[in-house]
Amino acid sequence: MKSVRSESVPVRDKVSRARAELAAALVERDAEVDVVLTALLAGEHVLLVGPPGCGKSLLLDGLLAWAGGRKFSVLLTRFTTPEEVLGPVSLAGLKEDRYVRVTAGKLPEADLAFLDEVLRGSSAVLNCLLKLLNERTFDAGDGVVKKVPLKLCVGAANDWPEPDTGKELSALLDRFTLRKTVAPIRTAAGRQRLLWARDHTPTFSTTVTAAELDDARRAAAAVPWSNDAKEALEQVLRELAREGVHPGDRRQFKTVGVVRAFAYLCGADAVRPEHLEVAQHCLWDDPAGEPEKVAQVIAKVANPCGMRVAQLLLEVEGVLGATDARNLADAARAAAKLGEVERQLAALPAGPRAEAARGYVRDQLKRLKLASLDAV
Repeated sequence: MKSVRSESVPVRDKVSRARAELAAALVERDAEVDVVLTALLAGEHVLLVGPPGCGKSLLLDGLLAWAGGRKFSVLLTRFTTPEEVLGPVSLAGLKEDRYVRVTAGKLPEADLAFLDEVLRGSSAVLNCLLKLLNERTFDAGDGVVKKVPLKLCVGAANDWPEPDTGKELSALLDRFTLRKTVAPIRTAAGRQRLLWARDHTPTFSTTVTAAELDDARRAAAAVPWSNDAKEALEQVLRELAREGVHPGDRRQFKTVGVVRAFAYLCGADAVRPEHLEVAQHCLWDDPAGEPEKVAQVIAKVANPCGMRVAQLLLEVEGVLGATDARNLADAARAAAKLGEVERQLAALPAGPRAEAARGYVRDQLKRLKLASLDAV
């Protein structure tokens, strides 16, 4: 992970650059980059659920290269012991009739943590994680509760837990304020980047110090909510209640800070309704159906333009996936459909997301025409 230290760059610009550089390196992981950086700024943890090989670990490694510090990584199984996560019991301490853990290189001394297959951990391990993740404190066995330096924990899993999971997993899921499903690469352009780019390792133009990161966190926590955004959040909660989705009080409260951090990440001076987009990863408890309901309600209430852009992009991918560019008639029909999508995007209110979508559609039109010319 290459990086160049630049002490003269304001911390907010460093955050913005890191966001862009991570998104540029990791294929179709813009949303995951935003979720993880938002969690880092908000002082929360993230759970990413998806098949292996989707870039979850690479994203955290990139973040570590930018933010520095110590990383702890472990693959949890039902046979994993607390010693593998928290550190072994000190033999020297036992000789002195003291039960103390040696935490060097383990989770209690990490700045960033990656817990792979976190939902498969044994009861003993999960019980240890609950307090450490929630309160960021740890008792090594000497009765002295100490603060841990943990800034961010990213948990990963291949599948969401079954609905009938016990309280242990429910409590662990609640420790991750942001939860997101990670899908494999879907677009043709993304597949091209994945296959033919030689390296997907992020390269950074800046790094950030621990003090700068603390400054960024304080600034993010101070971003004010606009009245429109407050009203939008309250309307979202009312709509969710009508849909049968009732996020807990603590989750609602933490969502306020998460949205502030996302607004800061986006460079805003206040929280606007469109920043509620990130709340779709917070305001639910049951992964069976609730995330989709929350995303739809938030899009309808806070960001209808963004929802329309997403729908149009899905339509584009459907057209591209069903088109054989070497068939001239097929390519012509696809080009006409993409042209219509571009016109619909142009009719939406101006904004970075709509403009980026228009640029993507124009690029796909060019690719389609070039492939058709090659086939002639």
